[in-house]
Amino acid sequence: MHDDAPPVERVRRTQSRGSELLYRYTVVIVLVAMTAAFSLLRPSTFFTVGNFTTIANSQAVLLILALALTLPLAVGEFDLSVASGLGFGGILTGYLSGTAHWPLPATIAVVLLIGAVVGLVNGLFVVHVGVNAFIITLGTGTVLTGLTLLVSGGQILSGIPSALGTAMTTTVAGLAVPVWIALALTVLLWYLYEYTPLGRYLTFIGLGPEVARLAGVAVKPLRWGAFVAASVIASGCGILAVGLLGSADPSASGSYLLPAYAGAFLGTTVIKPGRFNAWGTVVALALLVVGVTGLQLLGAASWVEQVFNGAALVLAVTFARLVSRADRV
Repeated sequence: MHDDAPPVERVRRTQSRGSELLYRYTVVIVLVAMTAAFSLLRPSTFFTVGNFTTIANSQAVLLILALALTLPLAVGEFDLSVASGLGFGGILTGYLSGTAHWPLPATIAVVLLIGAVVGLVNGLFVVHVGVNAFIITLGTGTVLTGLTLLVSGGQILSGIPSALGTAMTTTVAGLAVPVWIALALTVLLWYLYEYTPLGRYLTFIGLGPEVARLAGVAVKPLRWGAFVAASVIASGCGILAVGLLGSADPSASGSYLLPAYAGAFLGTTVIKPGRFNAWGTVVALALLVVGVTGLQLLGAASWVEQVFNGAALVLAVTFARLVSRADRV
């Protein structure tokens, strides 16, 4: 089709499209550049199939947790209890299947059911009563942390059924089962957000719950459902983590919350700027993990991980806020 627009207008359109592409994929470009830089600096340790496989296998649970966070975040809510839910789910898995010798299917069912109950409690106070989500989920997370110490006695629980360990450490094309679960969840959430009415409703609620309600969207049930889904997935992450490690550590959950939120928020700067999205979360978390791994291989101290993830979270939240203001304008 012939474009009759003046040359100046066509140049402006081209520049606009170029700016938009750069805007959407800046983090991808940074990820590629960072990978190339670390590969040149440490070709024998960083740029190896073994290193990338190890990164994928070790970070699969974190990715699943970050993807779970996009559900309450999409509807404009925060859930600070997910990491504690992961920790309690892992300890409960270790206690029921190892110490109490429950059958593994029954253990998994109970852990996921308790995750659903936690989500229902969060939804009850936040959605039905109207209490701030920060306060409620911080409270339920603290309760779960206390229960984790109660059940475990503050000790690492061993005796995990070999069937669970075998299932989680089995590799396909060099990648452990949790990596494939993370990939499946990514595709599922991508399809949900992009191609289903439910996904559009979640985004609509996040942009303006009152407007969504007036438009006929079932705001309260969907907000409630987002909390339940996130909590169930978090409990499932606990099961996966225990299977990978072969034991249940009551202190393991402390390292998950900050990078999970950093990945989810940084993901709003990729592919769908200003929107929580599945593939953006994957790219963002890859950037965080590659950055930390590369710096550690270069000899950086252990505190670099906390600084790197914290700075990424601050920058990502700031960017998301600026994009939100621009959208309203």
